[in-house]
This record gives sequence, C-alpha cells and structure tokens, in this order.
Amino acid sequence: MKIKLIAAFVLLLSNLMVSAQLSGEVQYTTKINMHKNIPDTERGKRMKQFVPEFMDFKNTLLFTATETVYKNVPDEDEGVEMDEDQRRQSWMKKRMAPANDIVYTNVETNEVVEKKEFMDKVFLIEDSIVAAKWKLTGEMKEVSGMNCMKAEYVPAANDSTDTLQMYVWFTPEIAVSSGPAGYGGLPGLIVYLNENDGTKEISLSTIVMREIKKEEIEEPKKGKKVTREEYHEIVRKKMEEQRKQWEGQKGGHWH
Repeated sequence: MKIKLIAAFVLLLSNLMVSAQLSGEVQYTTKINMHKNIPDTERGKRMKQFVPEFMDFKNTLLFTATETVYKNVPDEDEGVEMDEDQRRQSWMKKRMAPANDIVYTNVETNEVVEKKEFMDKVFLIEDSIVAAKWKLTGEMKEVSGMNCMKAEYVPAANDSTDTLQMYVWFTPEIAVSSGPAGYGGLPGLIVYLNENDGTKEISLSTIVMREIKKEEIEEPKKGKKVTREEYHEIVRKKMEEQRKQWEGQKGGHWH
C-alpha cells in the first residue's frame, strides 16, 4: 500500500509539473495563542488579564510558478466604534501584523526577502527558502478539499538555538514550492502550518486560481539590509527600552 501511495504521488506530481503554468491567490488565517508563552506566575497572571488568549490575522499569498508574495490583510476598523478591549486588540494586531510587511519568494533561486517596518524604519531581511529541512511522514489526508501530505520540520543539526517544532500539510495538486510566511521547499503548496504545539497556526481559507500580473508580485528593494539575527536584536533592544520607560512611568508595578 505504501509503495502504491508513493507511486501515485510521484505520478501526480509529474503530471502537475508539466501542466500549464500555475498562478493564483490564497487567503490564509493566522491564529496565535498569546497566553501559551506567558509564565504561570503572579506577573504572568496579571499580564493575561490585559492580553487576549488568541489573536487572528488575515493574510494573502499571490503565487506563480516562479514567484510568490505574502502580505498581511489589515482590519477594516476605520470609523468603527470600539470599546477599550477592542481598541487594545486592534492596536496589538497592527503591531503584530503590520499592513506594509511582506515576504517575497523566488522559487527558482530559493531566495526570500522580507520587508519589515519597525519604529518607522524599513528593514530588508534576505534569507533562503527553508529547504531540505523537511521529513515526509507518509501521512495523507484531505485538507480544504485537496489531497495533502504531512511533513515535519527538521531543526538544523549544527544550530543549538534552532528549537522550532513544526509540521505542515502541503498539496502536490498545487505544484508551487511555497507557502505562508516564507516557508516552502516542498513539492506543493503549504495549506496548513502548526508551530510549537499550536502556539501559531496558519490555515488556508480560500484559494482562487487566476492570472497574476507581473506588477502584482514585486521584490522589495528599499530598506536597510540586515540579517534575521540583527533584526531580532534591534527589536529586542528597542522593546527593552520601551519596557523600562513604561515601568518607570507606572512606578515599577510590574517588577
């Protein structure tokens, strides 16, 4: 049975790879468990009172056979009356999923360029598709009406800081080696992603096969080029400065 499944998969993939050029638009929903990593301490319990347990974001992926671009979809909350909790959530969403952040992927060259805006500055993070770090489990099921296969992320053997636990479902029916948030490197589109036991989930909501015009997918060029580690360090330092400033204004109640 296993040999038959593999043979069927290879045949399906071969047929798809020689088919007409693929292009389309995917809508994803990102769900983050905000309480998952808050420590179960007195301070943590106070934080949970001000932070919603889950945050949902909408994202869109435009893809062709050679390029993709992934963007956040801003909430349409302009002019809408909101209470204090709703305003807090709206502010957090805009901070966590900025409307101008994008992830560009060139499938042919394995290049990924992320444009991130932070504190009114624009940064470009150049990386490569997460390739050759997947283990196919052999599991298959239908997801969003498509036949899918499961793959597990394999942490880098020479990087002790790579502690990410993640699995995805991808479909060879859409033979584009990409997916949400810059992930790819599999023989098919990623339709579901689960990080660290549900801390983050990204699920396909809808997919429309359509022609994608050249101007719809554009590699970001403007911004300060940094490595991912450099960007994380910039964010960490700035957030630490803001935390100290906030604690000083509040009289140190969070110590």
